[in-house]
Amino acid sequence: MVVGFGAEKVLLENDDLSYYGRVLIRALVVAHPDNYYILYTPKNITKTNKKLMTLLNDDSVRVKFPRSHVHNKQGWYTGKGIYASSKNHGINVFHGIDEQLPRGFKNSHIPTLLTLTDPTFEHCGWWQGWLRRRRAHKAAGMAKRVITLTQSARQEVIDHYPVNADDVDVVHLCYHESCDEESSGSMTDVMRTKYHLPEKFILYKGRLNSEDDVEDVLTLLHQLDDHGISLVVVGYRTDHYDDKLKDFAQQQHVFHRFRQIDKLHHSDMTTVVRMAQAVVIPNTSRVRDLYKLINAQRCGAVVLCRDSKDAREYGGDGALYFTTPEDGASQLNHILGNDSDREALLQLGRDNSDKFMPQVIGDQMMHIYRSVLMHRRLYK
Repeated sequence: MVVGFGAEKVLLENDDLSYYGRVLIRALVVAHPDNYYILYTPKNITKTNKKLMTLLNDDSVRVKFPRSHVHNKQGWYTGKGIYASSKNHGINVFHGIDEQLPRGFKNSHIPTLLTLTDPTFEHCGWWQGWLRRRRAHKAAGMAKRVITLTQSARQEVIDHYPVNADDVDVVHLCYHESCDEESSGSMTDVMRTKYHLPEKFILYKGRLNSEDDVEDVLTLLHQLDDHGISLVVVGYRTDHYDDKLKDFAQQQHVFHRFRQIDKLHHSDMTTVVRMAQAVVIPNTSRVRDLYKLINAQRCGAVVLCRDSKDAREYGGDGALYFTTPEDGASQLNHILGNDSDREALLQLGRDNSDKFMPQVIGDQMMHIYRSVLMHRRLYK
């Protein structure tokens, strides 16, 4: 089977959507290496960034872009040019991510799928969200199947998009394959020296903006019984960090227990997560937050996250959920002071993370590809 991907943002951006696309394609390569996966982009990416090198080095992954004589490269990507190229490349199924489904595939013989990572687009702002919802509605009407990441998103699509309920599937995210890598004791010492990590710490990784609720983590830190535990924050400094967070840490009397790291190398993340007393996720309303949850759970860390339907769907019984910082601190105090309960929670987390293995998610997605392809052959 040859699968085509509308991969402009996957290849050219560095955000939640691109991360989702790269991890998904990597999961498909791991689960089904005998197929071909062709990524379409309007720009020639001969100079790729480091995050793409591993993906593009796989023999089953190819990147296609307009030939030099095509003047309107974006028109080729969004119109009929990409459809003509797909026919020439023998594409069996075309998979668009979010609103990226070229109109050239409308009423074509190549079946199309559409993944909507956030059907509401509420994190894009009012105007940008309206434009993207408009494009997503058109794309969903063209697609044979629509894929969402959570049950709540599936219901949102059924309620507000022009699709049948039977044509909407949930395929969960999968954790990054690096989470299964082993960490030795010597690596722990190396990481502690390399990043100047305290002896005991809870970990927050994310953007240091107002919508990330890092203030709740600082409040939670103040409520912990063990004042020897620090907070390690991995994320680039922002205006919000300089203007608000540092002052808030002073007010909570935890500034001396507050360590900020601009960048943690991706290959070091698994070891650092395992060193942490817990990983705290104060916002679980976005795709990136669900990735943090399943990655930390797979690494074998205690996960404390904001309570929500999506968090419960992904974390199951293997995570702690809080509604207020005081509630979170109470749960963390208990779990850190009780070794048997902590080990039981970690085991539940490891068992729960089996649902998000790249092999499992790759198999689920390939089953949908084949069912759509079979349906086309039966009713062609």
